[in-house]
Amino acid sequence: NIESTSINDIFGVKHYNVKIIKAKEQPLKYAVSVLSYAIFIFLLLIGGTLLLYVADIKIRAAKGDYSAPVFNAYVVLSGSMLPTIQIKDIVVTKKVPEEELKVGDIITFISPDPRFGGISVTHRIREKYYDDSLGSYSYRTKGDYNNVADSVLVPNSNVLGKVILKIPKLGYLQDILSSKGGLIIVVLIPCLIILSYDIMKVFKKLISITSVLALTLSIC
Repeated sequence: NIESTSINDIFGVKHYNVKIIKAKEQPLKYAVSVLSYAIFIFLLLIGGTLLLYVADIKIRAAKGDYSAPVFNAYVVLSGSMLPTIQIKDIVVTKKVPEEELKVGDIITFISPDPRFGGISVTHRIREKYYDDSLGSYSYRTKGDYNNVADSVLVPNSNVLGKVILKIPKLGYLQDILSSKGGLIIVVLIPCLIILSYDIMKVFKKLISITSVLALTLSIC
């Protein structure tokens, strides 16, 4: 909106005091803008984390170190730890010295049970033993939802890490990202929407500035 008042100076030339009143931004548009940027930042953080994770693995592999990284993340696929950990939750683990692991901790480990083919399992430590033959600890583990403990002791060499964080249901996002076209749906499309929205905002501002200039020139 433009408000103008005309006055005559002593030379008889008309002058106009032009005051530009900024239109109030609508709450819905403001909320959409904030939400869009929040999603964009969230996706950037996920992407940055994944890049650092892959880079760490590549660097250690180049040095001949194929052990699990200090921090790792796993998608829970079964309900053996209900209700503490739900299906499709993601657990973040950290490698810690075996002396620091204690009864009650939740760990992720490579199952030593030949029936499970070396899959990764996330269960709680129920008992801890020192194995003289191995010179390290072994653990009796059990899923919170299971009726009985795991039948095979877990040697410390199989432990991938202690669970330090649970992210509810983020495993569904991992499923989408790993699917065909998932990266496009989750990352590229939201980025294009945000970019298009910003371009439209700039375009509208340019139109507004052009209109003001045109009006000023016509007055002069």
